Amino acid sequence: MKKKHLFWLLLPSYWILTAIVIAVVALYAFHSMSNLYFQVLEKDIRTRASLLSEQVSPLVEELDQPGIDALCKRLGKTVGTRFTIIMPDGQVLGDSDENPDLMEYHGDRPEIRQALDGDVGMDKRYSRTVKQEMMYIAVPLKNANHETLCAVRASLPMTAIKAELNTMTVRVIAASILTGILSMMVCIVVVRRITAPLRGMGRAARQFAEGDFNHRIPAQHAVEFDELAESLNTMSEQLNQTLSTVSEQRNEQNAVLSSMDEGVLAIDKRERIIHMNRVAGSILEVDHKTVKHELIQQVVRYANLQEFIKAVLGSQKPLSRDLTLVGGTEKQIQVRGRVLHNAEEESIGALIVLRDVTQLRHLETVRSDFVANVSHELKTPITSIKGFVETLLSDGWNHDPETNRFLEIINQQAGRLNAIIDDLLTLSRLEQKEGHVMKESCALAAVIESAIHLCQLQAGEKNISITMECPDNLALTINAPLLEQAFVNLIINAIKYSEPDKNILIRIEKQAGKVAISIRDEGFGIENRHLERLFERFYRVDTARSRKLGGTGLGLSIVKHIVQVHDGSIQVESKLGRGTTFIITLPETP
Repeated sequence: MKKKHLFWLLLPSYWILTAIVIAVVALYAFHSMSNLYFQVLEKDIRTRASLLSEQVSPLVEELDQPGIDALCKRLGKTVGTRFTIIMPDGQVLGDSDENPDLMEYHGDRPEIRQALDGDVGMDKRYSRTVKQEMMYIAVPLKNANHETLCAVRASLPMTAIKAELNTMTVRVIAASILTGILSMMVCIVVVRRITAPLRGMGRAARQFAEGDFNHRIPAQHAVEFDELAESLNTMSEQLNQTLSTVSEQRNEQNAVLSSMDEGVLAIDKRERIIHMNRVAGSILEVDHKTVKHELIQQVVRYANLQEFIKAVLGSQKPLSRDLTLVGGTEKQIQVRGRVLHNAEEESIGALIVLRDVTQLRHLETVRSDFVANVSHELKTPITSIKGFVETLLSDGWNHDPETNRFLEIINQQAGRLNAIIDDLLTLSRLEQKEGHVMKESCALAAVIESAIHLCQLQAGEKNISITMECPDNLALTINAPLLEQAFVNLIINAIKYSEPDKNILIRIEKQAGKVAISIRDEGFGIENRHLERLFERFYRVDTARSRKLGGTGLGLSIVKHIVQVHDGSIQVESKLGRGTTFIITLPETP
């Protein structure tokens, strides 16, 4: 549909309205003048008829027809009016223009019937007698008894009135045309005064749209237009401020994203790229400046990363995964993702964070190999030292007490070093497996009971009871020896850091496709500031107490690695002076 300017929408409406008003006024004026003319003519004819009735009354009473006819002709010629006297039987007694004896029956004329009935009659019609349009007024002539003697009729031709009306019509039409032309010109001026400010505001709005926010709309004469202009100027200022703020925020955001060591990739629900920072482009080996709005499948050629992105889009929880990108160069990356939400908490896509850990994995491998090699190299001399010390401490040697004390210290420290080396080797083996351990379906209760049995001696020395609550017939796909070692480490820790005559509760519960194993003691508890670092290697909460109670400082780290190779997680909750709870969560069907 073709759009029109407001000028051409308003102007025809104004013209039509003006034409209607002028036509109505002209018709009303014409009708009023016509009625006025006819009213004046009617009054004049009635007056003439009344005057004639007064003069003809004596003649009618005497039925003097010649006198009546002569009076009609004399007065008619004098005042230029046609007079007619009609009896109740319709007979014409006198007429100013014609011989009454030759005139036809007039009792059927409308004005005559009204007059004979006692009222004033009036009619307008074409007269066949005088051959022109006439106005007839008939008045009744009554006697003293108010009986109608005859009808006195006077008439005048309407030719002069119609001529005058025609002249007036021409004048009205001419005046209407002139008024219409002037009104149209006034309408054009008025519409232009209305549309001109709007056109100016439209041009200003286009300048605002083009970014020229310094332009201002001048004040307008009309209050409404002035308010609109002020609103547009205010809107321009607010838009300028808003866009400046958005631009600053975008620049800050781009600066932050460009300075990050992690790659950031944002995609919408249709898997089109919303944003990719420089590091993400470097990791994925693409130009981050040219991939916006491209499908992720066209940009990212790594099937495992595409599968991860699909998983994030279909999940409401954050996901993380370690991936290997095989391309020009093999890269190890940590990838984390979560669903993106707008201000209304509606899902609009996903945010993916990529971290290149290739160098870190290499260093970890070097470190792990170094620890394993050193541990292997130290294992033999430590074993030899421990063997020789045990031989020197045997009954076959008689040493003085001071020498025996030194030998005991050497034996104790050699045993401690041997335990550390064993734990380091265990950690190294777990790291090298990277989650690839042999698993089989085992009854979880049996594994925990075996661990409790192994710790029963230490628990008995402090009179600590160990209780287990486990659902019947609960089986998981696990590596039983590794998981047993994790439980033993946690139970031994609970025994070490508890006072005598306390309780340890092991509870197993099913939780939405997972199994939660909690080991709760009534020991000393741990301050909150230590909880985050509790699973670090060689980290000790209380160094003096830990050395006194023994241990390598690697037990919880080993537990964490064992849980991780089972695709599980471990958490710790503790209150100082009330005890500690370790919670291991394993998938029910890994």
